Amino acid sequence: MYKRICDDFGFDPEKDLRCAQLLGSMLGDDGTECLKVVRKKFPESVLVCGGSPGLAEELSALTIGGYVVAADSATTVLAEAEIRPNMIVSDLDGIVEDQVELNKEGTVVFVHAHGDNRDAIERYLRDFKGPVVGTCQCVPPAGMYNFGGFTDGDRAACICAELGAKKIHLAGFDFENPSEKTGKDREIKKRKLRWAKTILEELAREGVEVLPASDALGSL
Repeated sequence: MYKRICDDFGFDPEKDLRCAQLLGSMLGDDGTECLKVVRKKFPESVLVCGGSPGLAEELSALTIGGYVVAADSATTVLAEAEIRPNMIVSDLDGIVEDQVELNKEGTVVFVHAHGDNRDAIERYLRDFKGPVVGTCQCVPPAGMYNFGGFTDGDRAACICAELGAKKIHLAGFDFENPSEKTGKDREIKKRKLRWAKTILEELAREGVEVLPASDALGSL
């Protein structure tokens, strides 16, 4: 699937690899040790929050009490709702300062390396003082991991499944209406979200329950 995605968007796998090597070298063994801690007693049910425009409204209808995962820009929406995520999955194109602050307080951040975010990694990684794990979408070099996924949201779901989650509730996922981001082509984002949907469907075929947060009847 990675090769098909690269062909679809014209991504250069070598750039992905070089950026993954950079992040791996910056993290050293810290990411591996962090992952061991995160794996321990990982819950079987999680709430993964994506960055769609409707996330805040969805959250207002839920009672949040379990394990919460934020996909990049969803971090800021959760913070504004006074909900602290247990995990953040990010390629560092959201409001990174919010992610850094939560990381200082103990929230684990899975930082993703790809061919287009080398500058962001060099700029921000040293600001993260808490637990960090490095991920990539190519063959992972030393200290890095590839759990599957493409966009932050579906990658977060893949990470949770790898760590042991059997039921993944989704909030803030809209595969037709992506949030506007400065400098980002909305049509390309729509194409990316189609891949995200395909990956989540594959995850479900592999036996993980992937369902809307609304199915939890107001409480998670």
